[in-house]
Formats: sequence, structure tokens, C-alpha cells
Amino acid sequence: MPKTSRRTEGLSTASVYCAVMSDPLSWALAGARDHTLTLVADVPDENMRWQSTPGERHPAWLLGHLLLSDTYLLSLLTMRTLGDDFRALLRKYGPKAPPGQQEYDSKAELVQRLTETNSVRVAKVRGMTEKDLHRPMPDALLAPVQPTIGHHLHTLVFHEGYHAGQLSAWRKARGLAPVRWVFGPKS
Repeated sequence: MPKTSRRTEGLSTASVYCAVMSDPLSWALAGARDHTLTLVADVPDENMRWQSTPGERHPAWLLGHLLLSDTYLLSLLTMRTLGDDFRALLRKYGPKAPPGQQEYDSKAELVQRLTETNSVRVAKVRGMTEKDLHRPMPDALLAPVQPTIGHHLHTLVFHEGYHAGQLSAWRKARGLAPVRWVFGPKS
């Protein structure tokens, strides 16, 4: 049995395990976002759309794509309808929106919005209960492979790491120095 705290006092054993699970999930989401933003911290705005080959996912597209993902997640967690902002993000940064040189949001705007959405999503996840994590995925397309909100949250940690890998490869191709992995020891 995990240790109880003021937050878990009086909860069932299953609920305590769930409360303990929401902490690592929120920690992983926050750390993954920190790493993503570290990967673009030294990239000037004018280089955010640079591509080695046509169709390469450049930093502007990748950050916008993660913002799209955050916007979708927040609608799931708050059970609110997706609005015009989501549709605009989907047109620019969705899976079917090929990255190119079209108009993208500035680095400053993307970083600011990603920082804000991250704060909200991490706080929401940190406060989730067992019932919240086991809530069925309402998206019929995702439900067969991500049956619950908890599954979706785990997938989002992987999703951000996947795109951080693309950012790392993009940096290497441009001769930029590697960045320290935020989950590694500080040496």
C-alpha cells in the first residue's frame, strides 16, 4: 500500500494508487514539455520553418501540432466542445496539414501558449481521480487504441517524446548543440 498523504487520506486503496499514478503522469507531461521547449529555446524565430527536405516537420509545425494536442486534451478533461481555435489549429498543424512555408504562428506565441496549456493540463491531471482516469475515451476514432482517458494521457507523454526526437534530429542536421535531457542527472 502506498503511503497516504493529506491528499489521499480517507481514499480507498485503489483510489490511493490512482492518486499516486496521477502524480507521475503530471510529472512526465511537465518534464516532456520542458524538454520540448528547451529544444527550441536557442532557435531564432526566422529559422523555425527551415526544412532540409520538402515536407520535413520543422519546429514551427511541431510546436503548433503539440498545441493542437493540448487543446484537444483540455476539451476532453473539461468536457467542453472544441471551438474555432481548435479548428484553426487543425488546419495548420493537424496530421493532414503538411508542414511547409505557409503562415505559422510565431515562436513566441507558440511557446507562450504551450506553456499556458501545459500548466492547465498538468494541474488537471494532478487532480484526477481513479474514476477520471478510467473514464472511457469519448473519441470513437481513438477509443479502440486508447480506451480510457488514462490511456490517452500515457499516449500523450509518448507523443511529446516522439516529436522531441524529431526536434533533436532537426537540431543535429543544422549543427546545433545537443541539449541536456531534462529527465537526466545534472552533471
